Amino acid sequence: MKKLVALFTALVMVLLCVPVLAEEAPTVIRMGTHWKPELDPHNIDETTGNFTIGDEEDRLIRIAAEDAVREKYNVEIEYVQYAQDTRSELVLSVLAGNPVCDLALMWNGSENTVLAQNILQPLDKYVDLYDGAAWMLPDKVYGHNYFLNANQSFTQYFSLLVNMTMLEQVDALKDADGNTIYPTDLLERDEWTWSTFKDYLTKIQAYYGNTPAPDGAKVSTVQAYETDHRYATLSAMYANGGAIYGAKGLQVNSKESIEAVQFIKSLRDAGVMVDCGTYDDGYTPQWCESGNDFGRGATVFAECPIWMIKSHIDECTARGESVALMPWPRPDNLSKDSEDYRQVISVGDIWGVLKGISEEKTELAVKVFRTYWETYYELKAHVADMSEYKEAMAETEAMKYGLDIFNDKLGDGILDAFIFNSEKCVPNDFANLLGMRDPWDRIVGKGFYGVEGMPSYEVAIEANMSQFTDTMAQMEAILGSNELHDNQAPSVSAEGYVAVALGTDLSEYDWSGHFTAEDGFDGVLDPASGTFDTSKVDVNTIGEYTVKGIYTDKAGNEGSAKFGVRVFNPDNTTSPTLTVKEELPSVAMDTDAALIDWAGQYVDTAKDADGLDLKELVQADLTQLDTSTPGDYPVTLKVADYAGNEATVIFTVNVVAE
Repeated sequence: MKKLVALFTALVMVLLCVPVLAEEAPTVIRMGTHWKPELDPHNIDETTGNFTIGDEEDRLIRIAAEDAVREKYNVEIEYVQYAQDTRSELVLSVLAGNPVCDLALMWNGSENTVLAQNILQPLDKYVDLYDGAAWMLPDKVYGHNYFLNANQSFTQYFSLLVNMTMLEQVDALKDADGNTIYPTDLLERDEWTWSTFKDYLTKIQAYYGNTPAPDGAKVSTVQAYETDHRYATLSAMYANGGAIYGAKGLQVNSKESIEAVQFIKSLRDAGVMVDCGTYDDGYTPQWCESGNDFGRGATVFAECPIWMIKSHIDECTARGESVALMPWPRPDNLSKDSEDYRQVISVGDIWGVLKGISEEKTELAVKVFRTYWETYYELKAHVADMSEYKEAMAETEAMKYGLDIFNDKLGDGILDAFIFNSEKCVPNDFANLLGMRDPWDRIVGKGFYGVEGMPSYEVAIEANMSQFTDTMAQMEAILGSNELHDNQAPSVSAEGYVAVALGTDLSEYDWSGHFTAEDGFDGVLDPASGTFDTSKVDVNTIGEYTVKGIYTDKAGNEGSAKFGVRVFNPDNTTSPTLTVKEELPSVAMDTDAALIDWAGQYVDTAKDADGLDLKELVQADLTQLDTSTPGDYPVTLKVADYAGNEATVIFTVNVVAE
């Protein structure tokens, strides 16, 4: 028995001596961003001491999303702030074999550059992880899935607004009982189509066509529909299943796209749609003016940029008018439930996974991305599934825009239209991202206005297809290779200036010493390898000019910076003008006087006889200033101009004890 007790005791002692296995350390997934303060719920403003995400509910929801990721995958999320421009930071980190993050956020407009650097992983093999989460998977580009989406758009970049109150004046829009038929009614009846829209606009234009527009409007008379033709055309293209570049690849010359352009042109030719004015080139719209005129009450329908919707609706509300945000109408041959009937949503502020991240970690990153954003949106809307998010949040979002959803007569229809519009809003427009938007803008605009003899769109687009196909071929070649593509210009800097006398021969001057240039792929460039454009300098006229230093890397990318040149009169014998400010601030005791910017803080004017600025040449004589003892002390400021003429001023500085 004693042996059994001893054996049991020994076993217990052994077990007590075995250390408890620690929990497995969490894996870190790094989310990279160009602006950490709006993504990281733990980030604190060093100046105020407050969290940079000011909405406390939103901040706590983000923390809950982190907790969900931690619980499900044992993953800690780390937020990484890019130290430089997104396009440079990402490619340089991949080039160095040390990707800066696992999930990289690219600000809207940077994606095309990043994709063309060939630093993003195709995510095709992970598509199964998107099952049931179509919201996070944008369409393929160049045959592959490169991007992850977290945006839940409720409106287009340019949304179609309608002043519902102005419609009530148009008798032709009333039914047999004298009730106005609103666009929201047409949508509910499934009659919100191109032909109905055109007929609707025709009746509005007939009523308002001779009514003077309010003061300040871009148009002279009230319009049925004022717009930027580019956004109206894009909206019509996507409503018809067309695109510039979309899920079906290049669609800029597709039957659907051509039909859409023809429909928009038919509205203009019928006089029921006007552009918001064009710039001097005769075909580029003054893109915000239609929204401005809508706010003034100068047009019944208008495309309005998303960031201006609230302010313009508020203008209408102040006049007692109700506004609806409508989906762009569908063509007559499509049902409203058709997958081809869409609202145009530009792909932007999108995510990707950099090359150099292992397959195992890439798979984990995609899972984390889905869990994080699903948790975030479900908690934000208090719903159990992402599919319910938009409908649950529609009322809140509509209120943010100032839509009159609580109007006894119109409110339900306005909200229903907003919900329908939001359900049709999924990222689908890759034109900007792929560098195809600018050439399309020019072609459609010149065709509309006949600029430079540009023919109709269908003819013009075929004549200019190489602008799109060449872009595609170049990108496909880059993405099909295993090499990173250098599309980043060298970083060039120049500081200061040089003063030269009238008549100086600039060709004999060595400008290279004033410039530095560094390239992410090629390293530091030889300053002497630059070319220096001095054409802007008139050495025969006194004044301030710049010399442009231009540096080209091995890939042909060009970067530049400007360096100052001041041309002065060497024969000038007049002393400079040197004055100090009337109200001179005091200096705290024990201040290091050598660190004070005397010229910047105290000098009002420092110029030579010809008006050249001399402030940076001002020197301070501090020999009589004792900042260790309170009192008044003289400080002498002196400046010499480029011809050697001098000016001096003495003023009193008061040293005060704190």
